[in-house]
Amino acid sequence: MPNSQNRNNRRKREEHSETLIIPHITKEMLEKAREMAAQGASRAEIEQAIAQMQGTALPHTEPAAQPKPQAEPDAHRIIPTSRKRLTDEERKAMLEQMRQEQERREAERREEATRRTTRPAWHFPAAKPAAPVEPRPAPKPEKTAEPRADATIQMPAAQPARQPEPQEEPTRTMEPVRPEPEKAAEPAAQPVKPKAAPQEPQPAPAPKRHAGLLRSRAEAESDLNEKIRSDHIWLSNPVMVRGLGLAPVVGAALDGERALILCVASLLLITFTRVLAVAVCHISKNRFRPIIYCYAAALLYIPVYILLYELFGNDLTMLGIYLPILIVEPAIVKRMEFTELEPIGDAWRHGFNNGLGMCVALLIVGCLREFLASGTVFGHVVLHAALLPLAAQPAGGFVLVGIIAAVWCAVVNAYTEYKREEVRRLYAGRKH
Repeated sequence: MPNSQNRNNRRKREEHSETLIIPHITKEMLEKAREMAAQGASRAEIEQAIAQMQGTALPHTEPAAQPKPQAEPDAHRIIPTSRKRLTDEERKAMLEQMRQEQERREAERREEATRRTTRPAWHFPAAKPAAPVEPRPAPKPEKTAEPRADATIQMPAAQPARQPEPQEEPTRTMEPVRPEPEKAAEPAAQPVKPKAAPQEPQPAPAPKRHAGLLRSRAEAESDLNEKIRSDHIWLSNPVMVRGLGLAPVVGAALDGERALILCVASLLLITFTRVLAVAVCHISKNRFRPIIYCYAAALLYIPVYILLYELFGNDLTMLGIYLPILIVEPAIVKRMEFTELEPIGDAWRHGFNNGLGMCVALLIVGCLREFLASGTVFGHVVLHAALLPLAAQPAGGFVLVGIIAAVWCAVVNAYTEYKREEVRRLYAGRKH
């Protein structure tokens, strides 16, 4: 059953797919064609039968396939053509010729580059026309000075002598545009000397006029701030400006003698503790910094106490606990807040300056408290009356230190503001 359906479907497809175009067909021809198609005849057989009925017998052959339309040739298509194959010797000769040509071009390029570097375009190498210019002014006045009596005869002789002068000048200026590589090497050194002379003095006067303004405003302000910060005696005093070490100043500096003992102790402890701690931090790669600073001060306190006992004897007992409390002096401990590791030389300088600043504050406060409380300075009587007996007490020390610090900071702020305003005024006309 499926086979019969397939054959019918095939026949239907053939009937619908094949179309016969027969000119002057008759009813008999049409019946014949339908009958042959029903019997399963092919198209060629039907055409052969219809042709016989028309009287034009066709050969019983399969019709030729219709030629496919040829595509238009592509203009960009490369059609290979037969050419002569090269041998190995010819190929090697061709490669050698290409290599030689490339080396020749590279040599020409290098020669052109060296010629341009040895003789720049702005250079004036014409030395030959410069030679006749020097003797030219000498013989001319001699010739013209002698026969000046006959003006009519010497006038035409003077005119041709002046004509070549303007012709020589353009030759000197036009030659640098077309430099000759052969003549450029010899006269290159001669004309450079007169040109180098006027070019060198031109930039020289510029820095002289602005010798004080070689830096920018930001650099000048940064330099000023660094100077203010590094001045630990007046502008950045550790006691009066930064408020460090107030305990020994208020509690122990009651007179000049005690202030002097505290000065020596603080100067030795602050300076050598900082140097020793920085040296050990260099060895330990800046690790355990707080422990190193504390132990360095504790280790140095023993030799410092022995030295102070040799100098002042039993007077050390007047300081009480304020002498050992210098081990944890804020001027020493505050250094632990900085993570960068300074050189040993800077540590010595900064520690000594901090010690001096603390000594100045101690001496001023101690001598002033002694003078106001008893009218003496270092035991020497200055006044026979006590101006402020409260100054000998810790409360009076607080008030006195506060007043001194206020006046100190006011003077320091006025001075620093004046210096900053001077820098602003000095760099006001500059863009940066």
